[in-house]
Amino acid sequence: MVTSAARLIPRPDMSERHAILIDASRERVWEALTGMSADDVPLAKPLFAARSLVSRLVHGRTPQPGPGFTPLVVDPGREVVLGLIGQWWRLGRSEDVPVGSLETFEAFDRPGFAKGTFAFSLAEEGGRVRLTTETRVVATSPDALRAFRPYWIVIRPGSGLIRRLILSAVRSRALRS
Repeated sequence: MVTSAARLIPRPDMSERHAILIDASRERVWEALTGMSADDVPLAKPLFAARSLVSRLVHGRTPQPGPGFTPLVVDPGREVVLGLIGQWWRLGRSEDVPVGSLETFEAFDRPGFAKGTFAFSLAEEGGRVRLTTETRVVATSPDALRAFRPYWIVIRPGSGLIRRLILSAVRSRALRS
């Protein structure tokens, strides 16, 4: 099955995928996923604090919250794809672009940026649900890719940990619902 995230960024420069099997119905897993909040993943907070500390040390300021993730595709019970556009590697000097819509995301091609998707998909598997999260990033120019690559190498372990923590939190919520 080709996901919407793969259609939006068919040839990512960087990607990461994690999955978990959950012994619950698709509806319960979807409800648990869409009902998540930052409080459900408390261990992620220190990772975001570390990023802010690095920004303060390197640039003398904390990164300001950008526009954040915008829902691009929502197929209830099957998948949700969130997107953002920015220069995350620039930390406190990042220029982030408000996405606003799927069309804006697809059309954006200004050099010097990266486009990213953060997606979740649900698939039934042997009476359980496989919840998969996939992050896909594509740079809009060679310079942006050269700038983004070292940042990805540094943040990827923490990013992957956050994704796995989210999957575990969704499983916990789905099993206690």
